[in-house]
Amino acid sequence: MRADLAERMVEHPGELGVGREEIIRRFLRIYLPARFEVSTGFAFDSKGNVSKQLDVVIANSLVCPRFETPGGVRFFPCESVVAVGQVKSSLRSDAELESALVNLESVKDLDRSASGRAFDVDRGEPIDHLNNHLHQIFTFLLVCGKSLKDSTMQTKLMDHVLNTVPHVWTNLVFALDQYLVTFACDWRRLSKSNACKRNCFATGF
Repeated sequence: MRADLAERMVEHPGELGVGREEIIRRFLRIYLPARFEVSTGFAFDSKGNVSKQLDVVIANSLVCPRFETPGGVRFFPCESVVAVGQVKSSLRSDAELESALVNLESVKDLDRSASGRAFDVDRGEPIDHLNNHLHQIFTFLLVCGKSLKDSTMQTKLMDHVLNTVPHVWTNLVFALDQYLVTFACDWRRLSKSNACKRNCFATGF
C-alpha cells in the first residue's frame, strides 16, 4: 500500500493537475470495503449544524444517504461518517496547522447522538460521542510534502489539545515518508481507577 501510494503521488502524463486530495480519495476507494463512500463535502447533524468543508469524507453508505446540491456539493449526515481528513501539499507554519485542526474539529463537534436518540447497532448501545471515543468520527491530517519537524509537530499538537475538549482532538497527523503523530496510553502511569493518561507521540519513517 505504501509503494502504491508513493507511485500515485508522482504526476503522470494525462493526469497533470489532479489535486493531491483526489489522489488520496482514489487510493482510499481501492482499499476500503465497498460499503464506504469516499468523497469530499460537508457533514451535518440533526440540529442543523454543518462542518467546514472537508477534503476527504469516508461514510458508511449503508447507514443513511448523503445529499447533493444541484452544483454537486455533497452533505453527509454525521451518523454515517466514519472518518474525515484534511490533505495538505505542505505544512510549514503554525497558522496552517491551526487551520487544519480547527477544520477537523468542526466535524468532531457535531452531535452524533442526535440529542440522545441515535443508537449504535453494531455495539448495541446509545451513541455517546462526548465520552466514548469509539462513537466519535476518526479525523486525520495528511501532509504530502514538506512539513514542520516531528518534534515541533508533536509539541504544537500537544499544546493545542491541552486547550480543547478531548472529544474534538484530531486522531493523527501523518507527514508522508516523514513521521506519524498520534496518541497512546502511558501504561506506566495508570491510576487506581484504571484511567489511562494519553500522551502525544511521534514515530519516524
